[in-house]
Amino acid sequence: MPAHDDIATAWLASTEFADDSAAVGLLSRAISPHDFDIKRDSLPVSAAADPATAGAILELLQRRQVPTLAAIRTHLVQNDMRAEAERIERLGRRAQRSIDDFGRVLAKLTDDYWIAHGTGPTRRDILLTEPVIALIRDRVGDIPPTAIKHLWLIERAQRSGWIAYNATPRSLCAGRRFHAARYGNRVSLRPVNAIGTLVAAYLRDQQAENGRPPRWSVLAYELRDDRGRRVFNDTADARAQAQWLITAEWMALDDGNPVPGPRGLRALAKKSREQRS
Repeated sequence: MPAHDDIATAWLASTEFADDSAAVGLLSRAISPHDFDIKRDSLPVSAAADPATAGAILELLQRRQVPTLAAIRTHLVQNDMRAEAERIERLGRRAQRSIDDFGRVLAKLTDDYWIAHGTGPTRRDILLTEPVIALIRDRVGDIPPTAIKHLWLIERAQRSGWIAYNATPRSLCAGRRFHAARYGNRVSLRPVNAIGTLVAAYLRDQQAENGRPPRWSVLAYELRDDRGRRVFNDTADARAQAQWLITAEWMALDDGNPVPGPRGLRALAKKSREQRS
């Protein structure tokens, strides 16, 4: 038996690949590539002394790949990237448990940005502010700035109704829950999608009945949820909330008047189909 086969057999004897001739052959090609007329660096036997390297060799053999130095390095880098991604995913789930606190801060900072600049912030603008970083540190842990986006805080806060955005750059704005929070139980506490659907349905029905969109004051006064609770506190609140409703496409404007938006019309059409089926 060639020396490289002896070395491979001896090293694998204490592993799951003991007596596995195919694995021995693959490891032999890595240990002594020149004997197989292959031009690449040989795998030193001492490499197996490192636990991480030894683990990579076994995983490559499991895949029936030759554990070359290049393959091992690539495998270790991929493992490190995978481990970091899994760590950030776990931290993201931890962030979800405090999403209302994150949403409240993100919405306030976003609203302040609109007041100061007349446009929305970028995700980077808002995620790297000191209040958000401090809250991440307190509720989640130390996260590298480059990895904060992988906590999906913007997406999670949007689903929770604190902010809204669309594909348009700098469309990020404060959402339903930010506006409703100041009024407590005086306004509807229904989820954000339910509110959007209510608004779209009301606007559609008013336009069909009267041949024109309702006035903002009428919308604010008349629109109620299924429990009879007002959706908007007053006319000023309805106009303020038009921003997130338009951004999320529940509402649109026709000469400054509120009409159903594309998303609102799609939701109503889907609801109609479900009721017929």
